[in-house]
Amino acid sequence: MNETVQPFLKWPGGKRWLAGTIARLVDPTRTYVEPFLGAGAVFFALQPSKAILSDVNGDLISAFIAVRDNADAVIRRLSRLKINKQTFREIRTTKPKTVLDRAVRLIYLNRTAFNGIFRVNRDGEFNVPFGCKKGTKVCDSARLRSCSRALNGITARSSDFLVALESASSLDALYIDPPYTVKHADNGFRRYNERIFSWKDQVELALKINRLAASGAQVVVSNSSHKEVAALYLRTNFKAVEVQRSSCMAADAAYRGKCKELLLISRSITESPNTGAKALLAEMAID
Repeated sequence: MNETVQPFLKWPGGKRWLAGTIARLVDPTRTYVEPFLGAGAVFFALQPSKAILSDVNGDLISAFIAVRDNADAVIRRLSRLKINKQTFREIRTTKPKTVLDRAVRLIYLNRTAFNGIFRVNRDGEFNVPFGCKKGTKVCDSARLRSCSRALNGITARSSDFLVALESASSLDALYIDPPYTVKHADNGFRRYNERIFSWKDQVELALKINRLAASGAQVVVSNSSHKEVAALYLRTNFKAVEVQRSSCMAADAAYRGKCKELLLISRSITESPNTGAKALLAEMAID
């Protein structure tokens, strides 16, 4: 049995709360493809032997590569760093070039910035304030080493989602968790994400994913629980269930509270002979 592995990063919109469920749906013997990686909670829950992990955030991918290839060096570097505003400001202003330097900077800022947000402005400058909780540890050596073992032999690369999906095939298992945007303008999360992932991107993603699902690929998509999003997938290739978590991350209190999301599951999963998946789908009232 694989060891239990928790992500070494916290990430806005992360799926730790749902990772175990998604991991039970897909076949771990297939090549696992995840083009919106974030903290990789589903990957670490599933621990497939073959995987292609990607994200448009190059610093994020550098962190995964460094942890995969040289966890001891990452641990040594992080262990030297103090948690205080001065150190935070110094690291925030650096512009590292190497994979290891980029990884250490991202992990430190991820652990010490407000809400674990990693966000840059239009000039590419990190612009989240210092704001970690009391007792925060920058370096969890045991977790970093367990993540390194899980990542051993895994492909990680920085790319746009369409480029990442070009090589995906009917034999793969995919988890798709894009930034949540919808057509209408009164969606709070859209205000944060529209510049990096537009409604046009949502449409292009859905077209590609529907083709892969129709070809036999196993696909699970998380997205905003909204009729416009559902309409992109609920034709012949997917079934859906609404899931809910207790709260949403938002700076504006008006957007916090109960958060409903849509989990879209391809028919190659709902109609598969996998008894574990069938039992879970029955619990979720998906027939």
